[in-house]
Amino acid sequence: MSTAESVSAAELTRLPLFEGLSPADLEGLAGLSVRRVLADGETLVEMGAPISEIHWLEKGQLALRVRHEHRWILVSTLHAGDLLGWSALREEPKALSTARAIGPAVLVSMPTSELLALLSGGSAQSALLLKRLFGIATHHLDESRAQLLQLGREGVISAG
Repeated sequence: MSTAESVSAAELTRLPLFEGLSPADLEGLAGLSVRRVLADGETLVEMGAPISEIHWLEKGQLALRVRHEHRWILVSTLHAGDLLGWSALREEPKALSTARAIGPAVLVSMPTSELLALLSGGSAQSALLLKRLFGIATHHLDESRAQLLQLGREGVISAG
C-alpha cells in the first residue's frame, strides 16, 4: 500500500521543470504536493479513471499499459526523472493508461489545478515553465516516435 509525505518548495526546485525558480514562488504548489511510495505491483492510476494530478518519477520504474481487445498491452516503461499524467492537463481529464510500479517506486505528485495556475500567471517565470513543459512533451513524443519506428525491426528469431 502506498504511503505519502509532504514535499517542500526547495524539493520542487530540484525537479527539472522548476530548476532555478525561487522556492518562495513554489510554496503554494508544494503545500498541495505529496511524495508517494508505491510497492512493487501497486497501481498509481487506472486507465479511464478521472485524474487531477501529474507525477514525477523520482526512483524506480512504472509500466504504462492499455487494455485493447480484451488484453493488456505495455505501451511504455517510465524511469526516474520521467513525468506522467499528461492527460490531467486537458479538459475532462481521464487516465489514458494504467500505471503500475515495477518494483518499489517513489513519485512526487502535484495537483494540475495549482500547476496550471502557476503556468498561467503571465510572468517571465510562467513563460519559462511553459517552454520547459512543452520541451518535456516534445521529448516524450520523440521517444514514442522512435519506439514506433522500431516495431517490426526486431529481426528474425530462429531456433538455432
